[in-house]
Formats: sequence, structure tokens, C-alpha cells
Amino acid sequence: MRLFFLLWLVGCPMCSQFETRLQPATASAFESYVKSAERGLDARWSGDAPFLSLDVSPDDMRRLMKGDLLVRPADTPNPHDIPDGLIHDWVGAVYIPNTTVDQVVAVLQDFDHHSKIYPEVIRSRLVNRQGNDLSGYWRLERKQPFVPAVFDVQQEAHYKEVAPGKWICRAYANDIREVQDAGSSKEKDFPLGEGLGLLWRLNAFWSLQASGSGVLAECRTISMSRGIPSGMGWIIRPFIQNVPRESLSSTLQNTRRSLR
Repeated sequence: MRLFFLLWLVGCPMCSQFETRLQPATASAFESYVKSAERGLDARWSGDAPFLSLDVSPDDMRRLMKGDLLVRPADTPNPHDIPDGLIHDWVGAVYIPNTTVDQVVAVLQDFDHHSKIYPEVIRSRLVNRQGNDLSGYWRLERKQPFVPAVFDVQQEAHYKEVAPGKWICRAYANDIREVQDAGSSKEKDFPLGEGLGLLWRLNAFWSLQASGSGVLAECRTISMSRGIPSGMGWIIRPFIQNVPRESLSSTLQNTRRSLR
């Protein structure tokens, strides 16, 4: 029975019975969560707490300086239940040797070349820039068995130097549209907030600090998806639970790789 269902699902990956719609209460709960998280970040960035969350652990810092990549839940439980949805909150860090904060910022701001740096980004371009306030476009492709995962994403990113050798970034992707039949003659975007609901929001908060001859780069991603529908958990749960962490790890690794 399960094999039959898989074959049927692959043949009809966007069947309407699995589609959903983002509800106002879900979006409101996400915004409240993000505002609370940003208050904690503001305390770090203003000097009222350690600039990097990993400063509190000397062992973490030693591992980073040796080249390890650290990724962990930023809060528990993770994912966090909200009405008709889930919030995924991860933080990760990497040490990038032999570079400067300005060089890291330049990579993160370079929307026109993100498709050559990050494997998930198959198309990208800068839409608008005014100083260190940017907007850009990505087409994201997140490969998972049996689950279509292509999105057209509009991101707004705001960078600021808060102290010598310290930069921060607040990046918000609230305009995310699932792509139906991506790459075919039938390709089209779902309306905003409609589709399978695998990715409705994607916010990223970067903390960049010069350290020795390199840069400590920390990124916290807070994303939102639908809840896990009854009877579909064994297909959708791996995507919803694994992809946010794997995506953050890939972003950190490829940012470091691009600067070597």
C-alpha cells in the first residue's frame, strides 16, 4: 500500500488535497516569536550580552577555531508549535580564516552571485540597493524525496556596522511562493501563502566579528512551515524537521568556502 501511494504521489506531486493556506493567526504567532527573538539579539548587538551566543562556551569557541561547524537549536522545543504551523529556530557558527568582516559582508550582499556560491540557490539577482539596505531574489531548490520544494523568494536585508570589526544583518524573506511544475512549460507560482506550506517565512540574523586573522560568523535562522498533516507525517516530517538545519549548515559551509 505504501509503495502504491508513493508512486501515486510522485505522479501527482501537487495534488490539491495536500495544499493549504497560511492563516492570519499563524503569521501573527510567527511575528510575535521573531520580535521576541530580536529583543535577545538586540541585547547582544548593543553590548548588554556577549556579541556571539557561542561566547558563553569556551569549548564551542575552541572547536570553531579548529575548523568545526557548530549548528544547534536556538530554542526549545524545536520545531515550536503555533496555530496551524511550526517555527524552526536554529543557530550556527563557523570560523573563516584569513579574511575580513568586510569581505564576508560583501559575499552575503552579492545577490548576483549567490547562485554560484550556494547550491540551494539556482537563480539569484540583486533587485535594489541603497547603501547597506538591499533586496534580492532567489529561486531556492531544496531536494527531498517525494516532496516538491522549489520556491521564488524575495528577501530584504539590512546590514550595519555596530562597532569596529563587528557587523550585523537582519534579513527577512516574507514573500515566498512555492513553484508548481518547476522547470516545465506549465511552471507557475502559487499565490502568496498557498501551496503545500513547506516554507512560508525565512528570516536570518547574522553576527560577524573579527577574530585574529579571520572572522567568526554566526547565523540564526527562524523559518515557518505548515504543521504536519494527518497521514502525511512520514513524507513531510523529514523535510520539515531536517531541511532547516541542513540548509543553515550548507549556508555557513559555502560562505566559508567562497572566501578561501
